[in-house]
Amino acid sequence: MTGSVTVQQGGASSGGGEEEPNPEEMGVPFQAHFVGIATILMMVVSVIYTFFTLKYGESPHAKGGNN
Repeated sequence: MTGSVTVQQGGASSGGGEEEPNPEEMGVPFQAHFVGIATILMMVVSVIYTFFTLKYGESPHAKGGNN
């Protein structure tokens, strides 16, 4: 088994390591604003669902009285 090391003047310009893969090169169209819209929509739906669950949902204390 043999190997070789090549040293060039100027050193490494990229700082070494692997480059972060571009999602569009992998066939996935990625728009950051869609992620933001989906996140905000998920938070709003969660708050609305929680509100209606707490207001109209059943719980052991929903009937009132001394049961």
